[in-house]
Amino acid sequence: MLTTQGDWVEPYDPNDPADIEACQRKLEFSIGWYADPIYLGDYPESMRQQLGDRLPTFTDGELALVKGSNDFYGMNTYCTNYIRNKSTPPERDDFVGNLELLFENNEGESIGPMTQSPWLRPHPVGFRRLLNWISQRYGNPSIYVTENGTSITGENDMTIEEILEDQFRVEYFRGYIGAMGDAVSEDGVDVRGYLAWSLMDNFEWAEGFETRFGICYVDYGNGQERMPKRSAKDVGDFFRSMIKAD
Repeated sequence: MLTTQGDWVEPYDPNDPADIEACQRKLEFSIGWYADPIYLGDYPESMRQQLGDRLPTFTDGELALVKGSNDFYGMNTYCTNYIRNKSTPPERDDFVGNLELLFENNEGESIGPMTQSPWLRPHPVGFRRLLNWISQRYGNPSIYVTENGTSITGENDMTIEEILEDQFRVEYFRGYIGAMGDAVSEDGVDVRGYLAWSLMDNFEWAEGFETRFGICYVDYGNGQERMPKRSAKDVGDFFRSMIKAD
C-alpha cells in the first residue's frame, strides 16, 4: 500500500506558462516524490533537476523491490492552492519545488472559504482534477481516499447546538464526495473506497484540541461524551443516494 498527502493546485496566473509549469512541479514534489518510484521506476525529472545528486539513485535490486510494490493507491487530500512560480534560484532546503502556495490568484479571487486550519481552503472541483491526475499519471490504479475532511472556523467556540448542526462540513462532504462520484462515473477513475477525516474530534497536531475535524463531537470537558454531528448522518445518506442498484 502507498498513501500520500497531496492537494490539487491551480496557477496563480492561468496565462503564465511559468505558473502552469510550477503547478505540475508542485504535484511532482508532493506526490511524485513517493509515487513515481513505485509506479514509474524513478523520481520525477523536476526533482532531479532541482536537487541534483542530493536525490538518491536506485540500484537494480532496489528498483526491483520498489517498482510495482503496492496493492493500491491511498490518497490523503483536503484542499487546493494557487501556485506562483519563483524565478529566483531555489533555497537549498526547499522541498516544494521553488514556488509559492497562495490562497488568492492574480485577480484576487479566493480558492475557497476560510476554515479553522490556516492551510485549508475547500475547492471540490480540485478533488476531481486531482483524482484524474493520479489516474492518468499512474495507469488508472485502484484508489482509496484515506483522509478527506475539513475544520470549521471558530467551531470550538460555538454552542453545542451550532456544532451539531454542522452545515459547513455537510456542504464540504457533499461537494467533495460529489466530485469524486463524477470522477468515477464520468471520467473512469477507479475509486474503491472513501474515509472521512475524522470519525471523532481529536488532537490535531500543533493545534491541539482547538481545531475539530470530526463528524462526531467530543465533549473534552465532560467525560469525553460523543455526539454525532449532522455530517455523520448526511455522509451516509449522500453515499446511499449515489449508489446504483443492481
